[in-house]
Amino acid sequence: MKRGIKYDFGLQALMLIPVGVSLNVVGYQLCTILKLPVFIDQIGTYLVALVAGPWVGLITGFLGSLVNGMLNPVAIPYSLVSMSIGLFAGYFSKFKFFKNIIGIVVACAVLTVISAGSAAIVTVFMFGGITGAGTDLVTATFLAAGRQLWDSVFSTNIITGSINTILNFAISYLVVKRIPPRFLIKLNYGAPYIDKEVREDA
Repeated sequence: MKRGIKYDFGLQALMLIPVGVSLNVVGYQLCTILKLPVFIDQIGTYLVALVAGPWVGLITGFLGSLVNGMLNPVAIPYSLVSMSIGLFAGYFSKFKFFKNIIGIVVACAVLTVISAGSAAIVTVFMFGGITGAGTDLVTATFLAAGRQLWDSVFSTNIITGSINTILNFAISYLVVKRIPPRFLIKLNYGAPYIDKEVREDA
């Protein structure tokens, strides 16, 4: 049976959005204050996308960036990155990529390229390559080595983006695995994250 976007927005999924947004905001503010060269601001987006699907993940990413933008306007344009992560992570979860190590590696590699590309577009065209974040130090290193601005920004985002993807996905995955099965089973995409033994006993 074909299911539309409305299918993803069940009551349980909607309840997860504020949780995801809060996790994103805490992670972003922590990285901004400490000027870290990596960001852990997408934990909530990944978490929600994994168990509630692509469209709920997209909304979570957008709202997280919007809330962060109230404190730091620089965050608002990067909603493009957050929304892309939520959408693609949700689809990877929907097609069960995160059930085995090969699927996880492939999905994380694609998500890294998507987030790096979208972040580079925003950084170059909106901010001229400089945002005041810790990643600017990496970009400056590439520029000093003679690389062009676009190449420098994209390379920076690939390097830091790989670490970002691994950190954000790993933390969110571990959190999902700690969610009680009785709640996971109520979510559209939560069943694959329930241990096989638990499913058989249920």
